[in-house]
Amino acid sequence: EKCVDKVPFYKDRKKEFIRQPTVSKKAIVDRVWDLVSDDANLDELLVYQTSGTTGKPMDVNFSPVAQASYLPQLESILDEFNIQFSNNPRKIAIALICNQISTLTYASLSSYLNGAGIIKINLNPTEWNKPEDRVSYLEKHNPEILTGDPFSFASLKKLQPKISPKALVSSSSTLHPSLKKELQEYFNCPIIDIYSLTESRMIAYKVKEGYKTIRPDIYLEVFQPNNDELLKEGEFGELVISGGNNPFFNLIRYRTSDFCRLKTIDGVQYIYDLEARKPVIFYDEKKQLVNSIDISRSLIDFNLSAYQIHQNQDSSINIKIYGEVSIEKEIKQSITKLFGKKIIIFFETLSNDNLDKERKPVKFSSAFQNN
Repeated sequence: EKCVDKVPFYKDRKKEFIRQPTVSKKAIVDRVWDLVSDDANLDELLVYQTSGTTGKPMDVNFSPVAQASYLPQLESILDEFNIQFSNNPRKIAIALICNQISTLTYASLSSYLNGAGIIKINLNPTEWNKPEDRVSYLEKHNPEILTGDPFSFASLKKLQPKISPKALVSSSSTLHPSLKKELQEYFNCPIIDIYSLTESRMIAYKVKEGYKTIRPDIYLEVFQPNNDELLKEGEFGELVISGGNNPFFNLIRYRTSDFCRLKTIDGVQYIYDLEARKPVIFYDEKKQLVNSIDISRSLIDFNLSAYQIHQNQDSSINIKIYGEVSIEKEIKQSITKLFGKKIIIFFETLSNDNLDKERKPVKFSSAFQNN
C-alpha cells in the first residue's frame, strides 16, 4: 500500500498485492527515479550503474541502510559454514577481486567490522606498477574473505598467490562446478556460490540442492515468461522478486530474466533448477581472456536496446543488433579495440519483431564456453 501511495511508478494501481502486474527491466530502465519513494531523504542517495551484461545499463539507487546491509547478509551466509570475521583492525577482512580493463578500486575501513579493511583490486596488469605486484600485494595482506565473479576467480587462480582465505564468495554469474572444484583444491576453503542481482543484492546461496534464500525482506514468485500468469510452487518459469527494503528502488513483482522453480521448506524459500547468467569465455587476438563486462561497457554509448555477441571457434565475432542501426562502423571499431585487429567481425541487424521471442535482450555466447 505504501508503494501505491508514495512511489510514483506504482501510483493509481490497486492496493492488493495479488493484483499487481509484473514489471520488466525494460519498463523501468528509463524511469528509475519513479521508483523513489516521495518521503525518501535524497541527501542519503547512493547511485550504482549495472554493467549491462543482461540488458541496457541501468542506474540503481540505494539507501545507506540497503547498501550497508551487505555485510550482515554476508555474515549470515558465512555463519552457515561456521566462518566468522576476526574483526581485527590490522587485517583485511574482505578483498573484492575484479579483472576488467578498468574499474573503480579502493581501500577502506569498516566500522561494522571494528576497523578491519575492505579493498577492491583489479587484476588487470596495466593497473599495477609491475604485474607481479598483484601477487605480492595479496600475499602481504592475506584477506580473510575473497569476493568476486567466476571470471575474476579463474584469473586469480592462474596467478597462484600464496594466501589462505577463509572462503571465496562468488556472485554475478553462475559458478561452474569444475571451476568450483579447482578453486576449492587450490585455496583449500569453502567456495560459496551466491545468487544476487544488482537491483537487490544477495538473495540466496548454493546448498546441496538448489539455493537457500537469506532475505526475509524479499518475496519470490515464479511467472510465465510471456504473460502475467502466476505459476504454482514447483512449476518452472521466470523468477520475480518483490521488496528489498530500499526506499530509493522499490520493487513490486520485478522480472529478473532468470528462470527457476521455487519450493518452500520450513518457511524458507529455495530456488531450484536455476537458469541464471553464466560466465562466457572470450579471447582476444593474443588469446587473452576478455571480460563480458568490458564488452558491455564498450557498447554503452551506442544506447542499444538489445544485441547478441558470439565468438566462433576460429575466434571471429558475430554481432547481432536489434532494430535500425546506422552505426555499424562505430560498433565494429569499439569491439575491435577490445579484441584486436586480427579478429574478424561479422555484423547483422534483426527486426525488433524477433526481440519478443528472446528471454534476455542481451546475450553472450562462445564456442570456447566448455573448453
